[in-house]
Amino acid sequence: MRIRVRATISAALATAAMVVAATISLANGPNDPAVTLPVTPGSVVHDVGLGMCAAPEDGVTGPEMPVCDDMIENPIPEPTDPQVVEPTPGMAGVRARPFDSASVDTDGVTVTIDFVSGVEPCYVLDRVDVVEGADDVTITLYEGHDPSAGDVACIEIGVLKRTIVTLGTPLGDREIVDGAG
Repeated sequence: MRIRVRATISAALATAAMVVAATISLANGPNDPAVTLPVTPGSVVHDVGLGMCAAPEDGVTGPEMPVCDDMIENPIPEPTDPQVVEPTPGMAGVRARPFDSASVDTDGVTVTIDFVSGVEPCYVLDRVDVVEGADDVTITLYEGHDPSAGDVACIEIGVLKRTIVTLGTPLGDREIVDGAG
């Protein structure tokens, strides 16, 4: 559910950015070199890092809008397998952080938690707290930064991470609750 919300928000923000950019470009006048993007309702424009392009099926091509196939094959990378992380106690600036999904193995006690985080040493899983109740199991991820890394800069990029939790008793009919969500 949360991933769908993020995807919807990302798509809305991208659309809004394109509309604003097109409006600014058009306000500068038709002879301005910034006016290179024909914006029509329903067209899909891709930023592939080398400039803007349109997929052939979008129907928006021409000298102002090159076809994506001419620039890069498959410009948007496919998601990769999550990076499996173990908690590393002793991080600085530790705070609770929400996770994106939790799935229970067929054994009923192994819970796989997936979450999008940043790169280490700026974003390190410090610990995972599990509180098992009669009706639910609350799982809270805590993340911080590695104080031994010193003064470093980390790129702001999302990394799909995974951690595995073993419950004390099978989940059964209990619900998993995100303690940070």
